[in-house]
Amino acid sequence: MGLKIFTKKNISVIISLMFSVIGFSQTAELLPEPINSENQRTIAPYVSYDGKSIVFIRQTKKFRHMFECKKQADGKWSLPVPINSVNVYDSLDYFIDAPTYNHDATVIYFSMLHDDRHASFDIYYTKKEDGIWMKPVKMKAPINGYADETDPFISFDGKYLFFARRFEDKEFEDYECYQIYVSQKNDTAWGIPKALPNPINSGCDRAPRMAADGKTLYFMSVRGNKKTGIDLYYAKKITKNAWLTPIPIDTINNSEDEAYPSIPLSGNFLYYQIKRKKKNAKDEKVVKYPLPISLQPEKTTHFYGYVTDLKSGKPLKASVNIIDPNTSEILSQVTSDEETGKYSLFLQKGKKYRIEVFNKNSSHYFFYFDARKINKFQEIQKNIQLYQNVNLILNVYDTEIYEPIPANISVINKKTNAKIQVPIKTLGTGRFYITLAIGKKYKIEAEQKHFKNNSFDLDLTGVVQFSEFERDLELQVKKVDYEINLSNQETGEAVETVVEITNLSTNEKIIRKIKTGKNGKLKIKLRDGEQYEISVKPKGYAFYNTTVNLVDEDADYTLNAELKPLKKNSKVELHDINFESNSADLNESSYAELNQLFELLTINPQMKVEISAHTDDVGSKAYNLKLSDRRAASVKEYLTDNGIPNEQIISKGYGESRPAYLPVNTKENRAKNRRVELKIIDIKS
Repeated sequence: MGLKIFTKKNISVIISLMFSVIGFSQTAELLPEPINSENQRTIAPYVSYDGKSIVFIRQTKKFRHMFECKKQADGKWSLPVPINSVNVYDSLDYFIDAPTYNHDATVIYFSMLHDDRHASFDIYYTKKEDGIWMKPVKMKAPINGYADETDPFISFDGKYLFFARRFEDKEFEDYECYQIYVSQKNDTAWGIPKALPNPINSGCDRAPRMAADGKTLYFMSVRGNKKTGIDLYYAKKITKNAWLTPIPIDTINNSEDEAYPSIPLSGNFLYYQIKRKKKNAKDEKVVKYPLPISLQPEKTTHFYGYVTDLKSGKPLKASVNIIDPNTSEILSQVTSDEETGKYSLFLQKGKKYRIEVFNKNSSHYFFYFDARKINKFQEIQKNIQLYQNVNLILNVYDTEIYEPIPANISVINKKTNAKIQVPIKTLGTGRFYITLAIGKKYKIEAEQKHFKNNSFDLDLTGVVQFSEFERDLELQVKKVDYEINLSNQETGEAVETVVEITNLSTNEKIIRKIKTGKNGKLKIKLRDGEQYEISVKPKGYAFYNTTVNLVDEDADYTLNAELKPLKKNSKVELHDINFESNSADLNESSYAELNQLFELLTINPQMKVEISAHTDDVGSKAYNLKLSDRRAASVKEYLTDNGIPNEQIISKGYGESRPAYLPVNTKENRAKNRRVELKIIDIKS
C-alpha cells in the first residue's frame, strides 16, 4: 500500500533538502543505514514517542514484511528485526501497511488487506509479551467492517484511536481518497468512529498523528490545486469538535510526496517518508526534520519510571490515573508494565495535575505537578514504591477509666465473615501491632472476659496512603448488681450511714460515698471481675471494713454487715499497729490504722477511751510491762499530735498479763497477743 493508493507524480530527485523558515535554515536529513537502504525500500515508517524505536515496511516483488529497529547506546540504529508474528502473512496476497506504536512501543497497530475482490483493509494490533510480538488481533466493529480502514494511530493516553477510512470523491478522482476518523474508548469498548469535522477532511487526508499535547494533529493530505501531490499538514484543536484550518508544512512540502509523519514527545523533530519518481530501491526514504518552533506542538512534560513493591522490589502492574485536582475528573489512565513495572505518561501544558498510582492489592501513591508555566519539553523520572500490607497499632482501653486492657484480638474477613490468621504482636498491655493485607475489608474485634466485646470495620479496598496508622478501641465493662445490708449487731435494727467503696483492682483514687436507706440497704452497680474495699464508719459504731472479690464466677453479690455499737467497757481490737523490734517506735505500716483510729475518735468526740498495749510471754514480765506502757503512750502521742484532745485518751500497758489467745506459748498465739486495743471508758449520750 504505502503511497500506492495515490496517483504517482513527476518529482525531482534529491539527496538532501534545504528549507528556509522565518529567517533561518533548517536541513532535513536522510536517516542512515540500516533504516534507509540502497537496496531496499523503507515504507510507512513510524518513530516511537521516545525516539528510540522505529517500525516500518520493507517490500520486495513477492513479500511485504514489517521490521523494527532500536536506537543503541551509541546513538546508532540496530539492524532491522522482522516482526515474525505479522510477517507470517508472507506474500503480497496479504498487504501489510501503516504500522504505528502505542505510547510505550509495546503495541503495534497496523492495517492489512487480503487480496481478493471481496476483501478490504482492516486494522489489527499485536502486543509484545516477554519481548516477543504476539499473534495479531483484528479489531472488531465499529472500527472495522465498513470500508477500507487503514493508518491506525493510538493517542498517547490510549483513549482515542485515529484512522483513515476510504471514500469516493469526484474532485479527487485521480486519487484513492480517505477521511480521518476517531473513536473514543469507553470502559468496555471502542465507541462509534466519527469523521473529524471540517476543515479537517476537506481533501484526501490520511496518516493522522496526534502529538502528545493532545491538540496538534499532523497528517498527510492531497488538497487545494493538487500540484504538489501528497503533502504534510498540521492542525490545532481548539475545542472538542472545532479545529483551526490545517496549515501545510511548506518548509518541507515540495514536488516530492511527503507522507507518514511521526513526532516524538519532545516535538523538536518530525520524521516522515519521501517518495521519488523512479520505481526502484531508492523510491522511499525516511527523513528527519528539525521542526521550527512555529510548527511544534505545545510543550509537554513526560513522567516515566518504575512501579515496584516496597518490600520485595519486584515490578508491579499498576494503574496510573491523571486527575484534574479541581474536579477530580480522571483525564486519562495508563498502566505500568507487569513484567518491568515501567510506566510512562505525559502532562499537557496549562493545567495542574494530580497523579494517582495504585494496584488492586497495594497502596495508593499521589503526587502533584503544575504544568501551567512549562516552556520546554522535559522528562522526569519518578520511581514509585507501593506496599501490599499495612500495620495497624491498636490500643484497647477501658471506656470508663481509660486504662489499657489485655484483650484478645480477632481479625475477621468481612466478605466471608470468618476469622483469619494475621500477624499480631503485643507491644504492651492493651497495645497491639497487627499486619493486614491491602485489598480486603476487615472487622477488628476485641474481647475480654469481664467486658462487652467491641469492634470496628476497616476497609482496605479503597485508597490506602499510609503504611502504618493507629486506632483506639474502647471496651465497656460488664456491671453486676451488688447489695449491702447494714444492721446493729446487738438489736438487728437497720443502720443508716455512708458507705465508702474503693476499687482495689484499678487503684481508683476517687472513693464513692453512698448513703444507705433507712432500712440499711444499698443497691449499686459494681464492675465485674474486680476487687473492692467496702468501709463503713457510722457514728456510734465501730468501723467496719471488708474486701469484696467479684473475680470468681461464683462470687457473692450480697454483703450483710453487722455493726458493733460503741458502748462503755466495749473493746475494739486495732489491727496493723506495729512497732520496731524491742522498741516503742511506730512502724510506718501502722499509719493507715492509726488514721482510721483518729477518724473514729473525731466522729465520736463523746467517747473517752483507753489505748492499751499488750505483749507476748517472751522476756521478763517487768520488761514487757514497761515496753507495752511505752507503746501505748506512742499511740496516744500520735493521736494527740494530730488534734485529738489529751483528756479524751488514756494510755496504759499491760505487758503479758492479759493474753487474749491461749495457750500463750504457741507461735501463732504469741503473734496475736502482741496487740493494741481500744477500750471505751465512758461515752456520753
